[in-house]
Amino acid sequence: MELRPPPLPPSPPRRGRLVPALLVINLVAVLLVGAAVLYAPRPRPEGADRGDRHREVASRLQAAGALDEAARRYELYLETTGAEAEARSGIAFSLGSTYLELGEYERALGWLYEAEAAAPPELAAEIGKKIVHCLERLGRPLAANAALAARVGLESDPAARPASDPVVAVIGEREVRRSEVERALDDLPPELAAAIGSPDERGRWLQKYVADELLWRKAVKLEIDRDPEVLRGREALTRQLAISRLVDRELVEKLTVDEADLVTWFEAHRDRYRQGGESGEEPRLERVRPAVERDYRLYKLEAAYREMVDAELAAAGVELFPERMKDAP
Repeated sequence: MELRPPPLPPSPPRRGRLVPALLVINLVAVLLVGAAVLYAPRPRPEGADRGDRHREVASRLQAAGALDEAARRYELYLETTGAEAEARSGIAFSLGSTYLELGEYERALGWLYEAEAAAPPELAAEIGKKIVHCLERLGRPLAANAALAARVGLESDPAARPASDPVVAVIGEREVRRSEVERALDDLPPELAAAIGSPDERGRWLQKYVADELLWRKAVKLEIDRDPEVLRGREALTRQLAISRLVDRELVEKLTVDEADLVTWFEAHRDRYRQGGESGEEPRLERVRPAVERDYRLYKLEAAYREMVDAELAAAGVELFPERMKDAP
């Protein structure tokens, strides 16, 4: 009889290896489902879409000059969306500006104050200008002055001023010092400044200075300083002042007078300085030196100016077509 070993029971599964594998598979599946849920496109609330449309339409209406409807659309935008504080401030500023243009100053002021409450730094100055404008239009000059003072920092520190620079006028809370008025006097053409020499004339000049300051404040309150024509004029004036300063620095301050050249100029233009015509006394340089030096400096300055302009024209590759100016209306 053949003897066989008894059958053995099947080996149990190796749980030490299988369980971790199942856990990894389940974890990956959970992560995939979570990612699909997280990154799946979510539908925007109906109110948000409608609010964005109101804002876009309002912007177009404002650009087209339809201010009443633009204001209504901006208000609908704020009603239908939960805009964050900074975004709401921007819309409130647009509403305030729109009502200001419509002449509805109280409504404009309300929206501007709301805009100011959460305004970013880059918008705060613009909001302040509009608030001052509204207060002035509402006939509240004291409130407008206070708002303007807060915006431009008109308050002065008396302790920082020397006793030799007395206060010559007070405008509200602002002190006007003598040095400030004298600086304005120095900015006048020399012939005009020379005419304001007596105490009475200087007193009248002070009155004019204060009057100009008050009118300037009113112009700023009404934003006339931002009128397109004013801005163009200011740009043109700034350009001319800069050119004048360039000529002073590059030409006038560097101009020198050589004695030999001055004598040569005098000899070549002697008749110009003869008093009494051709029969007059022969001019002598020591007697007419100031006039000769003035004329010679002007001659050298004009020559240096032409040389500088010619150099700039050559460097810039400029072409001029003066004949085309004849067709201008």
